[in-house]
Amino acid sequence: MLKELKIENLAIIEKVDLEFDNGLIVLTGETGAGKSIILSGINLLIGEKASSDMVRDGEDHLLAQGVFGVNEEQEQELKELGIEAEDQEVIVRRHIDKSGRGKAFVNNIRVPMSSLKEIMGTLVDIVGQHSHQMLLNKNNHLRLLDRFLGEKGLEIKKELEVLFSKYSSLDRRIQDVEKNKKETMEKKEFYEYQLLEIDKISLKENEDEKLEEEYKKLFNAGKIKEKLSMSESLLRDGELNALTIISNSKKNLEIVSKYGKEFQDILEKLERVYYDLQDCVDYMSDLNSGIEGDDIRLDKVISRLDNINRLKSKYGDEISDILEYRNNIEEKLQLLDENSFQIKKLLKEREIAKKLYFEKAEKLTSIRLEKASLIETNLKDELKGLNMGDAQFKIKFEEAQNMGITGVDQVEFMISTNIGQSLKPLWKVASGGEVSRIMLAIKVIFSKVDNIPILIFDEIDTGVGGETVRKIADKLQEIGKTTQVMSITHSPAIASKASQQFYIEKKLIENKTVTQVKKLTDQERVQEIARMLGGKNISQAVLKHAKELLSEG
Repeated sequence: MLKELKIENLAIIEKVDLEFDNGLIVLTGETGAGKSIILSGINLLIGEKASSDMVRDGEDHLLAQGVFGVNEEQEQELKELGIEAEDQEVIVRRHIDKSGRGKAFVNNIRVPMSSLKEIMGTLVDIVGQHSHQMLLNKNNHLRLLDRFLGEKGLEIKKELEVLFSKYSSLDRRIQDVEKNKKETMEKKEFYEYQLLEIDKISLKENEDEKLEEEYKKLFNAGKIKEKLSMSESLLRDGELNALTIISNSKKNLEIVSKYGKEFQDILEKLERVYYDLQDCVDYMSDLNSGIEGDDIRLDKVISRLDNINRLKSKYGDEISDILEYRNNIEEKLQLLDENSFQIKKLLKEREIAKKLYFEKAEKLTSIRLEKASLIETNLKDELKGLNMGDAQFKIKFEEAQNMGITGVDQVEFMISTNIGQSLKPLWKVASGGEVSRIMLAIKVIFSKVDNIPILIFDEIDTGVGGETVRKIADKLQEIGKTTQVMSITHSPAIASKASQQFYIEKKLIENKTVTQVKKLTDQERVQEIARMLGGKNISQAVLKHAKELLSEG
């Protein structure tokens, strides 16, 4: 139940602090006094969208806060959503600044708006014009019916969802494999040609680098031999060659090396230079003897490089890219046979999933039909108590064209409000007053399975009067025995049945319009119900009638 409601700076409300009891609670007042603003404050607490124009003029923020009492079952539901109730209470707060940005807190823990909606969905159900539209939209009817499924039905529905997801996944995989197979088949000959073209050359990793190096040596063989011979000659031959010069210097140092360690050190360095240079000369000689001009080999190297470069222009900048491409198309060609086998396997798995799906769907349909019959009977009884005794209500079943996550059932609420009329879709038949009563009847039925402790009705008496509104009043009072019911109403019949009544009025204070809310005493309730009956001019007869209504309530 909603124990306390605090609202600050919401539209023309400056500040209200309200405390509520169990039972039927009514909010009354003249049109435009701000009853709907109170509802807006509660809407903020259940996660409805906020905007900057909701903030009272001249203020920088608005606040809505509610204290909700919960029972053990609701406490467990909230625990599963990550909310720990303290002393079986939950405090919900919304803070909105003048830019429209806001924060939400549950027990002083900040929560995102999606979480707030989920949390409060277990505690509060507001029935207004939006709810009527929901009821008239047949797309919501199956969801309403499924709230009656019970544990067994919900378990089957969950299994059905899993099977549908499995079927859909297998179907997508089959489509993907078939698509790949088709694409490969269309390019099969082309892939085979490319594979043959690459394999014909028998590429090896980094082969092009080695060939490039060999090409440079073969192409420049003459120049290389000439330069190597000249270098060797300069270093080895003649009186002024480097080796002779170093050798003569070494002999001189050998003579003086015995006169000091420093001469010995330089001799050792010179010897190392001499032997290193001798090695270089010998290596040049070996290189020179290994260089041969081979035009036949040069042509082969050029031809091989041309073939490799031709493949590079088609399949990749490097030999590794070409080989990777080659392996990919070989894999695709190999997969043609494997895909055929895979498709057969997936088709078999999909067929099994489909068979199991329809078996579960049939069981779910059976349970839905059973629950639909129960709803039809109960709703007819409820409508009879709401002065719609001639109404016939039927939940129409049709088989869906395609498999779906909710099964194969399409349902629509059908109604006939008068004797002799055929059943027609609810949205075609029901007037505003009739929709209000049907919605109330449905809420009575569904409150038995929803476990939602707070029902709020926004002017459910719209479009009805006389005996009908008295029936609605009785029904609201009846629901109030097990559920906290809040009703914004203009009806004295409904107001008289309440266990608590709050009067909402609009005043002008210091040139500012302010909405004030007051809990009425028994005597004040007589005056307010009299006002609702007769307007501003209240006669003794009207006061007497108001007292009679309250005494009957």
